[in-house]
Amino acid sequence: MIELLGLAVALNHIEVVEVYAGKNLLQEEIFTDSAIETLSPSIFSSSNTNIAEQLERFSGLNKVGQGGLFQSYSIRGLGGWRIRTHIDGIPIITDRRAGNSASFLPPSLVQMYEVKKGASSMMHGSGAIGGVMNLTTKKPEHPTFSATRQAPNQGTSFSIGSGNISNSFLVSYRRADNQESASGVPLNTGYKQFAALLYQQGSFSGGLEYNLSWLPAVGKDIGKSSAKYPSSQIAIYPKDNHSLFQATLNSDSWFLKVFHHYQNWDSQVERIGSRENLTSYQSHTYGSNIYSSIHTQTASWRYGVDWLAREGIKISDRETPISSAPQNQVLIDGSTLNIAPFVDTAIQLDNVKVNIGARYDYFEAMNEARDRSDNHLSYQSSVEQKFKNHFLRVSYGSAFRFPAMTELYFNGVTPRGDTFGNQFLKPEKSRTVELNYIYSHPSFSGRLNVYKSTLDNFIERTKLENDDRTYINLNRVNIGGYEFALETKPTSQQSLKWNIAKQHAQQHNGNYVQGVAPLKMSVTYQFNLREIELSTEVTHRFKKHRVSSSEQPLPSSTLVNAYAKWQLTDTLSSTLRVSNALNSEFRTTADEDAPFVSQRQISLQLDWRN
Repeated sequence: MIELLGLAVALNHIEVVEVYAGKNLLQEEIFTDSAIETLSPSIFSSSNTNIAEQLERFSGLNKVGQGGLFQSYSIRGLGGWRIRTHIDGIPIITDRRAGNSASFLPPSLVQMYEVKKGASSMMHGSGAIGGVMNLTTKKPEHPTFSATRQAPNQGTSFSIGSGNISNSFLVSYRRADNQESASGVPLNTGYKQFAALLYQQGSFSGGLEYNLSWLPAVGKDIGKSSAKYPSSQIAIYPKDNHSLFQATLNSDSWFLKVFHHYQNWDSQVERIGSRENLTSYQSHTYGSNIYSSIHTQTASWRYGVDWLAREGIKISDRETPISSAPQNQVLIDGSTLNIAPFVDTAIQLDNVKVNIGARYDYFEAMNEARDRSDNHLSYQSSVEQKFKNHFLRVSYGSAFRFPAMTELYFNGVTPRGDTFGNQFLKPEKSRTVELNYIYSHPSFSGRLNVYKSTLDNFIERTKLENDDRTYINLNRVNIGGYEFALETKPTSQQSLKWNIAKQHAQQHNGNYVQGVAPLKMSVTYQFNLREIELSTEVTHRFKKHRVSSSEQPLPSSTLVNAYAKWQLTDTLSSTLRVSNALNSEFRTTADEDAPFVSQRQISLQLDWRN
């Protein structure tokens, strides 16, 4: 649930919070996107382990696919490579068929989640059809320490950090054993993970400011939970290593950023009694953003160029049959290049603001002797008005997605089975119209989002008659839905939040599209009394019977999470969390291989800050 009451101030005086999701890199009020939603992880009732579970607090965001720490997520029914995931503005582009995931970043390092829902290619390019998710990391300015113990999965985590206004560091380690469902079904959810963050900011003469950051992450033995585990298949990520570096330099009117993301990880799939496949992945992502703005009496303009290159994309497979010698194969050895200039204008007329923008993307993909290129023009326009306690916005935009390298060229084994790329795939293209309405008052606030999209050349992974999988283009998919949220504060000590989200997606021929969540509703009650804060969250997922060929029907289900926080001293606090308090058992998603949710989990967290 979004913190709507804070919008009461924002409707009269906007405090610029979002930076990366709306690409407002100079943090200028005129370019603030009021449709962007933000959440702090500190308000979550669920256990502090899985980023996908935390993202479900945004209405319209849901888990998709199989389970485990690398659980994928979707925005309005669009997941995988159809949404852009950023960490501090660095795009996270991986080669998992399930799509990009930021779960190599522990939630203890996350300060804020930003979500830009809907068509966002005008500012973020390929893949921003469903929207953009940005994770802003913590930069502590004081000594901090946090430790958590969770049962019955023997989960342990701690983080320690310190800093000042110019420099900071934060280190995190966590581990957990495999869990079980409420009825004792084993779940492949164990992991070990280490991550750190180093950050420095400063200034030069002439008004120039700079920022430097480095985020290394090392993962080991990360389980991928599936309905096939452990009877017929065991899938893990034996290693998952990442390094994110970025440097920025800016003045009052321009911004320059360069970044690098190195990833090196393995996927191991054991088919019981048959064979074992170890697939190794590595790549370098380089990029830069050049961004500037000018202001005249009639309009404000922002413009720039994005450059994004992926080099050394190497995917290899080692197959070890149960009764023969191992076989090695190089699946992908390639690179990609994306160059995109963009321009956007904002015109303020009293309490009405008009935005119009366009972006041109040129794209190349190369794999050994095969290569292809493409281009696309994206555009977006919006009109918004603020009056008293009301905010109204109508927008229309286009978005696109070039096929991923694995969709084009990968021929190998995944936890799903043998998967074969299709080098003749066409780029996806979409058009979206959206209405956003916000009512804000100190004691009562609400938000309504209504959207409708048409997506051509929709790329879907499909199962062949021999159970192998490949990718095809569907002619057209129609997507639509709404999100409605209310927040009220009956007294100064109490708050009640309620939201409901519905989404649907259907092919032009009437068939349903995978990954679309059923109707979902949640209610959160929070009570504060001096040093104690209590919160209970009830989420009800309605049944799903309209499914795609690779999904299963879902019965309705209810999940209850709760927490209690105590401020023990001025510097020490504790939090007791209970996840799945009713010990319910149901599938995590409608995916045909989706596991059950974990049994009841209880965790105790201690936080110290000097």
